[in-house]
Amino acid sequence: MRQHRGHIKGGTFATVIRAYLSSPKFDSLAKSTRVGYRYLLGLAEQPGTLGAYPVDVIRPALVQAFLDGLADRPAQQKNAQTALKAVEKWALVRDLLPYPITTGTEAPGGTGAFEPWTDEQVQLAERECKPHLSRVITLASNTGQRGSDLVRMRWTDIEEHEGRPGINVTQKKTGLVIWVPFTQELMRAIATWERRPAPILLKEDGQPFTREQLSNQWLRARDTSPALAPLLEAGLVLRATAVVRLRRAGATTGQICAMVGMSEPMVNRYCRKSIQRENALAAVHYLDARTKPERKKSDPNQSIG
Repeated sequence: MRQHRGHIKGGTFATVIRAYLSSPKFDSLAKSTRVGYRYLLGLAEQPGTLGAYPVDVIRPALVQAFLDGLADRPAQQKNAQTALKAVEKWALVRDLLPYPITTGTEAPGGTGAFEPWTDEQVQLAERECKPHLSRVITLASNTGQRGSDLVRMRWTDIEEHEGRPGINVTQKKTGLVIWVPFTQELMRAIATWERRPAPILLKEDGQPFTREQLSNQWLRARDTSPALAPLLEAGLVLRATAVVRLRRAGATTGQICAMVGMSEPMVNRYCRKSIQRENALAAVHYLDARTKPERKKSDPNQSIG
């Protein structure tokens, strides 16, 4: 669904959304929340969804129809409902809406945005995205760093240690200073990328990304490309993917923490499914080993052939 931010008609729900996005209340939200709300409310303000309805016409039934259109993306559906409720709460006390518009609406939601990608999903995104976004997927899935740190990585941050290239990162959120060694996969990929005196990740026009632009461009590509339809529930949260890859390769929790710069509880949270499956497989293998069917003793009098 393509977003157009041109002229909008006064008295419509789109004007309410624009007013909210320009308000101090919206500016006070966490940056990651603003990124998500701006994208989802951008969808809601379109003339073909909710934006063209006059404020005295829009009602829960229409909002539910909009949410139903996101039913194949449950996590996004739930976040859209949350964003619209925030607009409603802000607008009601400012007489920008005459009555609640989300009462009774349903959005079951989901947790897809925080689930690790499979290797197949990573390969699909790398193959089907434009090169500038494909590089984002490769760098994120192999280093496990946040988007706010990915956009600040520069070629000059790369440093070798004991013959292995890696990148020096000062994590924006935690202030943690780490060196992240490159995987073989990343070494092969990055050797083909053009080096400039600039950040490693650049937009299609050659300019650096901001964190918000990185998220918005991924969401737009994911939601508009039929080839990326299997990733409709996948957020650009590839830290979990990198962690699970390391776990499957046999890395300990401490080793993963050191490489990715993540706390043990968070590593364990991301690895919970992988660990459960490993333990379950070990249990069934143990059971199989103890319950192998005994071979029937052969009858010495039975002829062969």
